[in-house]
Amino acid sequence: MAIKKSNQLIPENNISIKGLVELSSDKSLSIRGVIFASIAYGISKIKIKSPGEDAETAIKAIKALGIKVIRNKDLYTVYGLGIGYYSKRTLKISFNNSGTTLRLLTPLIAGSKVNAKITGDKSLSKRPYRLEFLKQFLMNLKPTNSQYLPIKIKGHENCIQSNVKIEKSSAQMVSAATIAGMISYGETIIEAPNNVRDHTTRVLKYLDYPIKVQNKKSKQIIKVQGRRFLKPLQNYNIPSDPSSSAFLIAIAILTKGSEIKIKNVCLNPYRIGFIKILKKMGAKIIFSNKKSYFGEPVGDITASYSPKLKGITIKPNEVASIIDEIPILLIVTLFCKPKSIFNNLTELKFKESDRLRVMYENLILCGANVIRVKDNLIINGINNRFYSSEVPIIKNYSKDHRICMAFFCLAAVSRKKIQINDFDSVSVSFPNFLKTINDLKYNKSKKILVAADGPVACGKTSILKKLVKKFGSKRATSLDSGLLYRYLTLVHLQSKKKKIDASYLVKHLKKISISKLQNPKLHSIAVSNKVSEIAKIKIIRQQLLPVQRDLIFNCPQQIVFVGGRDITSTVIPNNFSDIKLYIDCDVKVRAKRRYLELKNNKQEKNFNYQEILKALKTRDLADSTRAISPLKKTKDSILIDNSFNDISRPINKISLLIEREIKKY
Repeated sequence: MAIKKSNQLIPENNISIKGLVELSSDKSLSIRGVIFASIAYGISKIKIKSPGEDAETAIKAIKALGIKVIRNKDLYTVYGLGIGYYSKRTLKISFNNSGTTLRLLTPLIAGSKVNAKITGDKSLSKRPYRLEFLKQFLMNLKPTNSQYLPIKIKGHENCIQSNVKIEKSSAQMVSAATIAGMISYGETIIEAPNNVRDHTTRVLKYLDYPIKVQNKKSKQIIKVQGRRFLKPLQNYNIPSDPSSSAFLIAIAILTKGSEIKIKNVCLNPYRIGFIKILKKMGAKIIFSNKKSYFGEPVGDITASYSPKLKGITIKPNEVASIIDEIPILLIVTLFCKPKSIFNNLTELKFKESDRLRVMYENLILCGANVIRVKDNLIINGINNRFYSSEVPIIKNYSKDHRICMAFFCLAAVSRKKIQINDFDSVSVSFPNFLKTINDLKYNKSKKILVAADGPVACGKTSILKKLVKKFGSKRATSLDSGLLYRYLTLVHLQSKKKKIDASYLVKHLKKISISKLQNPKLHSIAVSNKVSEIAKIKIIRQQLLPVQRDLIFNCPQQIVFVGGRDITSTVIPNNFSDIKLYIDCDVKVRAKRRYLELKNNKQEKNFNYQEILKALKTRDLADSTRAISPLKKTKDSILIDNSFNDISRPINKISLLIEREIKKY
């Protein structure tokens, strides 16, 4: 389970999700729904499932403006009075953290007989509201020389049409200009980029409001008539939020055994850019039950585990359609090869937080290979810091809900412990996020990693092989990390090079496979006498780490046994392994066992017990005193004594530990 203390959360690691779910209503559609219901003439009935704080903010705002709203569970009945509002007294309205509510309601207030002071929380107050074009409609907003809250509005009903040109790819700015045209006299013409969300124009067309949209190569022309009749929204069941769906989809495609179906999702083409990009990357995602509903395409999304995701380059013209999903897409690309490039992320700086800076800093903090070049990011997997014992505390400067959920997903799809502060901020858009994850959690495919360290010839390999046999090869497998060093040692010996050529050996790392590690020559005396010398070379140990981890984490079996001499301390330290063992055995017992093993190997000649004993003592000393990743028992490792003739004793003990771990899930 996730560990929650006050408003701090350490998410559960390594989870899979499975099942059918219908998520919270779409935030953008919910806000637009209640605002348009407030200026429609008549009674609107809108069903908003689990409205987040932003939708609640919009509802409180229209109530403050004199609109009657009755709530019965998820059903909102809104008594619209037609275009515009009226208030004798000066109002003070807070839009909290909702930029959408700010930009959509401000022109309506300015075009009504309302005097108001508009405020917001710290986050919204730090973001430019970008509504300076409202002056063209003769709207009175003060201070006029600033783009930040608070705003003082002296509203009036004599606003006139305007021709507006919007350069930014911002759906909120285009919607604000459209709504300003609706509350002004005459025909307003808006020229804007055509790669932005079009929820506003879609719902207005559906309600037969006089609005026309002409799409050209890279822009759109919107013509809207002012002060016309707007029909109420009858029985509008707002579909699920694709931006909220993105987090569940990310977990599903990144974790083995996952498959989810999300019902009744808004599939607006400008809202599913994230899914289109994931499909290009190789994600298994399909749409079904598609239909048109209140002017919007709606349907179901099925996403399942996709083990071979490829990196991608995000073009500048694609950013607008994935602007809210970029944080979670950055997380997904950490697990893709080759690198991914995100171009022109400037607009991220003007969201609930400076998401460009926040994501960049926190990705580095968590151990990601990320480079920032101006407003572009390059993601190239993870580095050794990802496996450190430190638990990074996510720097969430403005309590950004999407930052919280993105890093929750990073922890959920990996074994990285992460602390997220101010996690309650997810209620802005996805109030039941944790409950949804918990309801979908599927643990039958939960992978259990058993890390076993110990000196050479202590019996690790024999014990782990017998454990695999006990649990079944379809369910369990074992990997001796020492075999990777033996493989490179054999490569060196076969090269006939007098000196060890580290760069030559590093080139052979890409050729390592499980089958090549079964070569009996890896256990020869010649390899045994040389392997310690190879294993202490810094560049080889560094370059082997990602290879070892790839082999371990990509094993298809549920139970993975890993043996070596620095597994629990370096290769998969801390919580990256579920059970940590230190298998020990008296050196004389080890020498005797190795002697008998070599005696049965007819390919080996010219060896004796004393020579083997001396070699083992020399190897123990070298392993325990080397500067890089020395052999040691970590504090949280369980000691397993294998000095006895009865191997069933350690096997039974380890089996009990595994069964206990399985019962947790």
